[in-house]
Amino acid sequence: MRSNLNSNGARVRFLRKLYQWFPFDIRGGLPVDPPREYKPIISCLICASQRPRELDELLSDLGRQRIAREKYEVIVLNDGGGEAIRHIVEKYRDRFDLSYRENDTSRRFIGQLRNATISMSAGQYVLFLDDDTRILQEDFLEKAVALFEKNSVDIIIPEGRALYGIVKLKHDYFDRYSFGNAGCLYRRNILDRVGGFRDDLPSYEDIELGIRLNLIKATMMVTDELVYFHPPFYFPSMQKPISIGKSILKLRRYYSWPVWLVIFLNALRFLPCGLIPDLRYQQWFKISWGVLLACFKNDKEYYY
Repeated sequence: MRSNLNSNGARVRFLRKLYQWFPFDIRGGLPVDPPREYKPIISCLICASQRPRELDELLSDLGRQRIAREKYEVIVLNDGGGEAIRHIVEKYRDRFDLSYRENDTSRRFIGQLRNATISMSAGQYVLFLDDDTRILQEDFLEKAVALFEKNSVDIIIPEGRALYGIVKLKHDYFDRYSFGNAGCLYRRNILDRVGGFRDDLPSYEDIELGIRLNLIKATMMVTDELVYFHPPFYFPSMQKPISIGKSILKLRRYYSWPVWLVIFLNALRFLPCGLIPDLRYQQWFKISWGVLLACFKNDKEYYY
């Protein structure tokens, strides 16, 4: 088992020091609810839209979990996916405790959607899942709860592996331990403490949450006892990278200026990767290039 109970890299320490000198309101857009007791269960939170087949596979994975049925719940928010998503969800009504809500049209801002699923949940522990994540370990949820109960940590980052990497070479790599919403786990009280996600970001909501959690010194561990599968990032166009850039620019209204400037400059660190003729490095380059291009693009076009 690989573990790390704190994120104390040089960049994180520097950012924390800046935050001490130039503080700002740390809370995201999660509504403040009256204090309540959460159930000793794990909540699996999914935002679904245009991938019914992938959602079907994920719900099938969750239906095969060996954990007792009363120990977990599944939350699905249908964001403009219509009948196709609704039909998939209905197949699993009797398989586990399932809560479902739908938006008639897409809300565009992923932070708002993530917060909505948090508000719908009742679990002491929270697992964020993309609708194209796969959980092939049948004891994944059981092990996750055991790790939380054994370790006094706020966040657990499982190992991520590339989905269908052998079949599609453009997906044959993956950032094994990332602060993404494809499979990270949190104690509910740490999400309440920071106010969940910024609810007006079209992208970058998971990394931005990670920034604030690091600023307040939330404890975390990475582990290879838990494994999820997900398609690695691949950008067929600049739409997504520019959307990431727009999200970073929007953080100027929340962060103190010095802290935001460090975040912005850090997002440009992949620019030299554009000189490396390797697919993986080219994807990283697109992120930094998108951040630069976002400075000159119309907002509405990239807030999807």
